Amino acid sequence: MKVIGSSAKTSFFYKDGLNKIQNWKLIYKYKCSSTEIELNNYLKKNQTKNFLPIAIFSREQSQGFGQNGRKWISQKGGLWLSIAYPIFSKEFYSDIFPTSIAFFLCEMFYQKSIEVKIKWPNDIFYGSKKLIGFLPKLITRGNTVVYARIGIGMNLNNITPNEGISLSNILNKKNLSESYWSSKILKVLNKAILHNKNKKQIIYGANKFLNKEFLPSGYDNNWSIDAIDAMGCLRMFNNKYQKTIKLNL
Repeated sequence: MKVIGSSAKTSFFYKDGLNKIQNWKLIYKYKCSSTEIELNNYLKKNQTKNFLPIAIFSREQSQGFGQNGRKWISQKGGLWLSIAYPIFSKEFYSDIFPTSIAFFLCEMFYQKSIEVKIKWPNDIFYGSKKLIGFLPKLITRGNTVVYARIGIGMNLNNITPNEGISLSNILNKKNLSESYWSSKILKVLNKAILHNKNKKQIIYGANKFLNKEFLPSGYDNNWSIDAIDAMGCLRMFNNKYQKTIKLNL
């Protein structure tokens, strides 16, 4: 079977060995300012009713950003993408959605014997270094979750800053397949949405992967991490107080 082009290669890996799985619309850019901007433009021009999940990839971003607007260095060789996934449900557990993504990402890596941890709420670390960051957002209409938006950056083959690490360095292999790992990310996102009702399993699994050493911004060493609670919040404590931190989508 001859497969041509990035979209076709990613689709091939995504569907390989599976009979029934959600199709995606895949768009690849060589370089853009931000895949989030590209996704905004796409959604403005197209109907958001009954649409296929869409993923926009770019080999490089000049204005990528992470949590709290911090710049995300997006050099060639990494995986940089933004997705929109239709949900249209009143029974979607919004509160555990980020935890669900983090859990299934860790599960994906552990299946490859890559021992990663969750830095709550939306980073995946290998040791003390960042491998993946993601930004989830839910678009609602009244009580209905209409669709999910997720921006993801994964260090694959790229050169990283000191606080990051690429998967190629972890595995000590060069030129890892962008299409293969893109397909793995899409499967994770698909699973995080379709298994949203498995709340207890997700929270239990996420706590097994939770890194308790890296405290959230604004907390000193007098504080300790307890666990992710049933609502996807992070429980913290010190000698006098307990506190629960919630991630607002």
